[in-house]
Amino acid sequence: MVALGVEKEEHVLRCTWENIAPVPQKPFITYILDRCAQAGDIDALVDGVSGERLKYSQLTTWVRDVSYGWQAAGLEAGQVVCLVTPNCILALPTFLAAVAAKGIVTFANPLSTPDELRRHVTHSNSSWIVVHPLFLKNVQAAIKDNKNIKGINILGDKATDDIKPVTSLRQEAPAEWACTGGSGDQVLHLPYSSGTTGLPKGVEITAGNWLAMLSNIGRKEYLNINSEEVILGILPFFHIFGIGMGLASLCYGATMVTLPRFIPDIFLKALQTYKVTLVPVVPPLAIFLAKHEVVAKFDLSAMKSIVCGAAPLSGDVQEILSKKFPEVTVRQGFGMTETTLAVFASESHEPGAVGHITAHSEAKGYFNDVKATSELIDSKGWLHTGDVGHFNDSGIFYIVDRIKELIKYKGFQVAPAELEGLLVTHESIADAAVIGVVDEEAGELPKAYIVQKPGKIVDSEDIIAWVKERVAPFKRLRGGVEIIDAIPRSPAGKILRKNLRQQPSGA
Repeated sequence: MVALGVEKEEHVLRCTWENIAPVPQKPFITYILDRCAQAGDIDALVDGVSGERLKYSQLTTWVRDVSYGWQAAGLEAGQVVCLVTPNCILALPTFLAAVAAKGIVTFANPLSTPDELRRHVTHSNSSWIVVHPLFLKNVQAAIKDNKNIKGINILGDKATDDIKPVTSLRQEAPAEWACTGGSGDQVLHLPYSSGTTGLPKGVEITAGNWLAMLSNIGRKEYLNINSEEVILGILPFFHIFGIGMGLASLCYGATMVTLPRFIPDIFLKALQTYKVTLVPVVPPLAIFLAKHEVVAKFDLSAMKSIVCGAAPLSGDVQEILSKKFPEVTVRQGFGMTETTLAVFASESHEPGAVGHITAHSEAKGYFNDVKATSELIDSKGWLHTGDVGHFNDSGIFYIVDRIKELIKYKGFQVAPAELEGLLVTHESIADAAVIGVVDEEAGELPKAYIVQKPGKIVDSEDIIAWVKERVAPFKRLRGGVEIIDAIPRSPAGKILRKNLRQQPSGA
């Protein structure tokens, strides 16, 4: 984040934590597996739907044996392995096994169309595919003319359409064999950005990037996690927040309960059944916990912490959550795929705050995209996040919105996130999104799209009047209010405003 105008030393804020651990100087897999080995027979991963479990002792053996067998099957150093799967208990072990065999891992959204998968596989130069059986046909359609594919396996232990399971790669690794993939500046992870303002971009994450993050993520100033935590794994592993929480859980000997997608009753039942203590969420999930009546029907007393990321959470919603769950710490952070998880983290409930700058934050450029990289990182090494924010005298940061999302009304800048945060506090509104619509005189007018709560009916003019009473004149919804069935969002919870603009009434 760069201050506008002349850059001065006093504009530069650095981490003020005490006793910051240095970045571990060891291979990524060695670091992870050494920490996993200390957890012994604790459950590492639990399937939140079926109850299937994988203990840490089983996980470490599984990773060693699959990585050893994968190398024997032809996986070479630097080759890209594409995982196409929803969250499940074998997704993280497969990620680790591929890296241990010196591969590079990229996750693809399993709900992608064959054309989208084809672009992902081609752009990432993937050589190996591991796919959940439910999505095999789409993958087969996506790679039918791809001569670069060396192998394809099913995630699990059963073959599908003569495609062998990933477990068939297992070969008992000799005691002296060391799986040491990924060190220092070696790229080991290739996540793709969300593509909310263009095509998704492949971000090169090195071993050093992940180790810098993971070695400090358990601190009280960051996520404050330990081996007693039960963490919900509902955020998709193809998103940096999801995979970051998964790796953090393993690093600190916690138990992660995986869910393949959000279904309200299943989500809440998992929180209750497995006594989840830490719930990572994106804004739509935070709004659900804050406002939906069904939440009160479940015992969530084990919950100690809610942490929100991926998109700004309004201070109003954060306050509602804090009052609804007074014994729970409700925090949010800020990061990007390019920064390997959060670069700002908060210890407090302070509404709207993303907290202080974290330790060892670095970013790499875009894969196969020199132009986008040069636009992201300037000649002095500063990474331009594209966000509008400010900080107070204590060095606590607040993110207002994305620069590209700001609405320009008669020279005034209107942050959609502020209006969205206000709208969802209305008792009859379940979700909301705001965009700017073109106006010849004013430039742009704020327009809201809202989703009614079940059983509620709202009038557009009433909502316009309600907002008018609560905001400055230039923030009023002069572009109108439209009621829709659902707000289009990315899997990470970011509002897809470009989809709203493509609607006949959204131009």
